[in-house]
Parts: sequence; C-alpha cells; structure tokens
Amino acid sequence: MTIINGLSVDLEDWYQGLTSTNPLREAWPTFESRVVRNTELLLALLAEHNTRATFFTLGYVAERFPELISQIEAAGHEIGVHGYWHRMVDHLTPDAFAEEIDRSLACLTPLVRGPLIGHRAPYFSINHRSLWALDLLAERGFRYDSSFFPTRNTLYGYPKALRFPHCLDGNQGMVEFPLSTVRLFGVNLPIAGGIYLRAWPYWFIKWSINRLNREGQPAIMYLHPYDLDAEQSVPVATPREWFVRYCNRRGSLGKLRRLLRDFRFAPLREILDTVSE
Repeated sequence: MTIINGLSVDLEDWYQGLTSTNPLREAWPTFESRVVRNTELLLALLAEHNTRATFFTLGYVAERFPELISQIEAAGHEIGVHGYWHRMVDHLTPDAFAEEIDRSLACLTPLVRGPLIGHRAPYFSINHRSLWALDLLAERGFRYDSSFFPTRNTLYGYPKALRFPHCLDGNQGMVEFPLSTVRLFGVNLPIAGGIYLRAWPYWFIKWSINRLNREGQPAIMYLHPYDLDAEQSVPVATPREWFVRYCNRRGSLGKLRRLLRDFRFAPLREILDTVSE
C-alpha cells in the first residue's frame, strides 16, 4: 500500500520568521513583502504536480492579502491557523495565546468555506512547557495540531515527543502530527523541510521518507514560501539567521520538484483518519 504523506506550508513573509525582525512589528509595513509572489510560485508548482497541501496561515498575512487566501483555497488546498503575529507559544500566557488564536480565526473564518481544524505553532513552540495550549485549541474546535518537533536546536524542539502522528490524551480526541525525523545512532535527525530540505542532500531526504513509509508512517513535511525565493537580496541578518533562512535557496526548487514527483502528498486533514488510537 502506498503511504500518503502530509505536506504543509507555513504561510508567512520572510521578516515574520526572522527572530531579529519579528519583534519590530511597527516596522513590518516598511519591509518589502514577498509572500504573494512566492506563494503564487509555490501554487503553480503544486498544480503542476497535482498536489495539494495544508497552508498554516498567519492572521496578519490573511488580513492584508485576503485574495491570496481565496486563491489558495480555490486551488483545493487546506487553510490552517499559524497564529497572528508569529510569536512563540511557550513564551506566551494562556490569555495571550487565546488572543492570538481568536484574532487569527476572526481574520480567516470569513475567507474560507469550511471549518478551520488545523493549527501549527510558530517556531514549533508547543512543547513540554506549553502543552496547556492544546486544551485551548480543543475548546475552539480544532481537530489536530502539528507543532511538535521531536528534535532539539538552539531555537526550538521537543525531543521527548512521540515521533509519529498520534491521538493526544484528552484534548477531545485531537491528533498531533509531529514534524518528521529519522532515528539514526540514537538521535532524531530532522528531515521535515525548510532548512532541512535545503541543507540535506536529496538522496538523504528520499531515503528518510522511504524509511518512514516502510515503517507504515507518513512523512510530515513543511516549507515556507520564502524557501523558494532565490531572487531575494539578503537583508541584514545574524549568522544563524543567514544559514537557517537563506542557505542554498537556489537548490530548493529542484528538490521540491523531485519530492513531489517521487512521493504522494495530501493536506493533513485528509490523513487524519489514518492515525490510530
């Protein structure tokens, strides 16, 4: 049986994900926005390969580019929630997180036809310190979350999380779709996308997904529209930001083409029923 993998997009502009520019919200309108052009490039590539994905969307982006959300949904993709300001959930109070979610829902709900059932935390920031966020999501009718990253780096990670999609205890039957890792030499190596798509050689990504599929597990992959933006002039950034956000963008389009050719993908909502108790 062919395993259907999950493909997702964190729909945000380049300056919202950088930790140096993210706090400068009053300056956001002065930055060049590239999210529409990059998303349209991605939509064309997905259409070329007859592939649909889940677009976890920032409320800020939806509020400013509502026609882009309509364009994404018209192409058959799922719309999910990615917060409003792209803030780390584990740095927020429950009230502040509730405000993020409610503001995002207020922006997105009028733009989509069906219910919003999926959520991903910015910076994959639901972890052992912020599991309380899952209760709030369940109360608002979300059916799944995709924020656990069972690895560790200098910015995020939840190394003790289960590596594969699973039903969460309590939380009204919600499902968690952790971002994909491959277990080698006792370590969870991240292969899910973003910098990992750009940095790892394609043969390793392909081998890793095949290994997950042989184990009966779908790969849960992600990318950002700006991962395909090889034409952007690199703004001032820290060395870590340069590597994470700009390293090897020129190779990402070709890798994504091969990924879409070699594997079957679907929005996360379409593989919910494959997750066992």
